Amino acid sequence: MIEKDFVTEGLKRTRIDEFLESELERAGYGGMEIQVTPLGTMVVVYAERPGMVIGRGGKTVRAITQQLKNDYDLENP
Repeated sequence: MIEKDFVTEGLKRTRIDEFLESELERAGYGGMEIQVTPLGTMVVVYAERPGMVIGRGGKTVRAITQQLKNDYDLENP
């Protein structure tokens, strides 16, 4: 059913958006885009302070990537 796929994808995007909003509140989270590519899933995050999203040595972005992969079943985010 095509309609069911649209609904489940919309719910998945909303859950990911709410997760990122709670995780990146201090960084000035402004939204996100999800694009599915042949190599994996590309998540583009808009924030006022991108340095806080990346973290020292990329620590924060790696932790968020692991959570997206494990909790939300994104392929190679």
